[in-house]
Amino acid sequence: MHLSSRAFFLISSVLLQVASVTASKCVSKTTDFTKSHDGWKEISDAKKGVDFTAEGLKLTLYPPEKYVPAKNASQDGLPYNKYTSPYAPNFQFESLLQYGRVSFELKTAGAPGVVTAAILMSPGGDEIDFEMLGGDPKKVQTNYFYGKNIVYGVNGGNHDTEDTTSGFHTYTIDWSSTEIKYLIDNKEIRKVKRSDTCKRATCEYPTEAS
Repeated sequence: MHLSSRAFFLISSVLLQVASVTASKCVSKTTDFTKSHDGWKEISDAKKGVDFTAEGLKLTLYPPEKYVPAKNASQDGLPYNKYTSPYAPNFQFESLLQYGRVSFELKTAGAPGVVTAAILMSPGGDEIDFEMLGGDPKKVQTNYFYGKNIVYGVNGGNHDTEDTTSGFHTYTIDWSSTEIKYLIDNKEIRKVKRSDTCKRATCEYPTEAS
């Protein structure tokens, strides 16, 4: 599938209850995108596709100018388009966070080929995320990656849910030094224990500030 028309998703608010690396203490911050986006910046240099509306921050993905199918030889022949979107907005919080609870209130994009994601990612490659595929709006994917040994298709989860495109839902990552909990609308859908990621003396568990 490929994107043939514009697709958008909405961010209403983000609640952070986390340990701030710079402050070295637990802090709480809520961003209501209907009122402000202080502390957030657009990092993809998108010239279009960023709008602040009565519902929140609206990010619009523009379709590529052309569709030329190809296959990725390094990833088992996965199909892709040689042309990418000219505008794909990406917002990032200004501070690094290490452990805590982060909630994203989102209405996701519903176009096939589009991925709406809420991600915690460290400079070293550690990552914890939610991903919602536009072509399968009643599924949600959860993932985590250990930056020193990134492997794909191993640490993910696939979960049944309500239609993520029809209204706002709250996606929460509750991250501590011992476990990660994933919640949708305050209902836990997955738990990852650090102890279950250990191989010999190494635990392949995200711990770096993200």
